[in-house]
Amino acid sequence: MTDLVPVEGGGKLHVGWFMPPFFHELPVDTDDPDEGARRLVATAKEVLANGSEDEQMRMALLYASIMGDLRDAGACYAGFCVLDMDGRNSTATVAVYRTPLPEETTAAEAVPEMLAAFSRAYPEDDVQVSELPCGRPGVVRIGSAPFDLPAELSPSGEAVAVDRGLIQVYVPLPNDAEMVTFELSTPSMEDWDLYSELFAEIVRGLDWGTEEEVALATALEQVPAPQEPPAPEPEVARGLYDRSSRFLDALGVRGRMDRGNELTAVTCPDCWGKGLRSACSARHRWRIDEVEEALLAPAVARVEAFAAQGGWTVADAAGLRLTVHEEGEGAHRVTVTAVAGEGRITVEVLAPCHRTVRPPSGSAFG
Repeated sequence: MTDLVPVEGGGKLHVGWFMPPFFHELPVDTDDPDEGARRLVATAKEVLANGSEDEQMRMALLYASIMGDLRDAGACYAGFCVLDMDGRNSTATVAVYRTPLPEETTAAEAVPEMLAAFSRAYPEDDVQVSELPCGRPGVVRIGSAPFDLPAELSPSGEAVAVDRGLIQVYVPLPNDAEMVTFELSTPSMEDWDLYSELFAEIVRGLDWGTEEEVALATALEQVPAPQEPPAPEPEVARGLYDRSSRFLDALGVRGRMDRGNELTAVTCPDCWGKGLRSACSARHRWRIDEVEEALLAPAVARVEAFAAQGGWTVADAAGLRLTVHEEGEGAHRVTVTAVAGEGRITVEVLAPCHRTVRPPSGSAFG
């Protein structure tokens, strides 16, 4: 992939990246302490659903202190994961920052200057330049950042020094105005290989679109199908097939199902509208043919009743067409359409977007 042409005058960019679905977002986007606290406590209860209230509050307090530092440093995104590694908890935090480039410094000039500066400042760290799939070079720094865990947040009740691995990737944006910085840190050093590979996948998903591309996408108002649809991740495919199976049972009709079965990775409508083009979601399309005409409307009605009982929300209902979606984050969307006169029912199951997207908000980063 080649570099994008620089945007004259530092035009705005819509920037997005992929986050694995098991990462939980920290509320660095709010300055309201009450809202931040509520969201942190809710996240802690979700992550430690089987933990005690004391364990949940300790997690919320720990990430509250981390979140404050991240917000002060200018993070536009922060998230963490807690994984069960054969009975052992393992955790990592990812943060993304937006930083203006020095005046009269182009993106091309920034890379060698950062490489030289970081090599001098961190002589014991691994500092190098890496080419990313988006066509941009990034300055990569791999090192350590130990910290002291205070007694009130330590499980042992005593202050403890904690080793922590750190990876940072600095990518100057092609508008010669800002730089996006990705940062991963983890105290779970025994899982360093896992997290470094995971972080590399996150950074390789960096994508952006200019405002002109966004305007064009809005005018088109449609998502064209790729000529060679990529395959979704196995975990995403399982989620789609699971919901397709449940809605097939809810329809309760018989017919031919040997046509139009399609599972593809896609760009969700929201990301497409922001000018992003790489796949961020997945879609399972299928249909039932040769259904008796009299059974079409009752089948759609059964699906609506099934969705309501299951806690799904009706987003659109018009005649023989119904769209419902799950509640909360990680929500799937299902559209059922019965075609009168043709004896056909088509179903589209859309997986949630796994990209974190930041629209323009007065800065060139967006």
